Amino acid sequence: MRGLVKLFILLSAALALSCHRRPLFDPEDSALLKVRLVTDGIHNVTCDIYNPNVEVPPITSDMMRVFIYEPDGAPILSQGFISTKRIDENGYEVLSGPLSLTMGRYKLLSYNFDLDVTQISDESSYNTIQATTQTVPQYFYSRFNTRADEFGTVLYPPEHLMVARASELNMHSHHGIKNIELDAHTIVDTYYIQIKITGAGNMAKNAKCQALLTGVAPSNCFGPNIRNSESPASLYFEMQRNIDPNTRDGENNEVLCAVFNTFGKIQDVESDLHVTLSVLTRDGKTHQKVIDMEPIFETEDARERHWLLIEEEWDIPDIVIPEGNGGFAPDVDDWKDIEETIPIGPRN
Repeated sequence: MRGLVKLFILLSAALALSCHRRPLFDPEDSALLKVRLVTDGIHNVTCDIYNPNVEVPPITSDMMRVFIYEPDGAPILSQGFISTKRIDENGYEVLSGPLSLTMGRYKLLSYNFDLDVTQISDESSYNTIQATTQTVPQYFYSRFNTRADEFGTVLYPPEHLMVARASELNMHSHHGIKNIELDAHTIVDTYYIQIKITGAGNMAKNAKCQALLTGVAPSNCFGPNIRNSESPASLYFEMQRNIDPNTRDGENNEVLCAVFNTFGKIQDVESDLHVTLSVLTRDGKTHQKVIDMEPIFETEDARERHWLLIEEEWDIPDIVIPEGNGGFAPDVDDWKDIEETIPIGPRN
């Protein structure tokens, strides 16, 4: 019995000397990425609100996509998602998650993943990854009749793309978890546009004004943050009837207005910048108005606050009621009195 006890002690000592507890991951490779969504100073969203009657979707996210690249931007080394969310002391959303990075130099790129219309492509390189939006269906062009060929590629407005970058991320030897904290900012501009109208009652019930703005950037290479200025596109959005809250007493305050997003007006490039408005009146007719937007984009309101305030007034034409019989003007003869006895009872 005593010999068995000695043997057990010797075996225990041998196991203690031969086994070494190892961590599941190298602490020198571990990092925690924290991305803060900074939403201050976004015209017509968080500042410079011209018309508070127009709703603007909040800028929020529940998941950020993360790319890790070689220091020259390609190839891509890894990608993943971070989704642990909290609100910091300044009211910003902060999303975080773990990373595993060995010692070295990298480029890091992160953006809000939960998007509906905005599309991401060319992800293999930090310098080529770009954001664009979906094109409108072909039948949308028919709403603008013969002018449809002038618009080129017509896109939906993008959502706010919140992008965080680390163009030079150096990972040094460290113990424990290394915190990497980045701020994400939008690469999208938000504009408010309005035109005063008369004859609003002539518009079809629940009808909205359809607008096409030409001469805008169709995409953004958001690694280096370069807007595409080589192939201008058109932007489709809808305007609604509303009231201008800044109208002086006694003046007409009915307007068509909208808040829309864009990758931006193309700067320093000659472009045909105009907006085409189209409305449907109650008699089933379509009416359009084309407005030169170049001088409007040059105003102080547009440059400083992203307000596109069209000074001229659009008179929505009166509806035309056709003469004679028809669905819009039914012609009914006068009533005639007819006396007749109606028998009530079982049939013979």
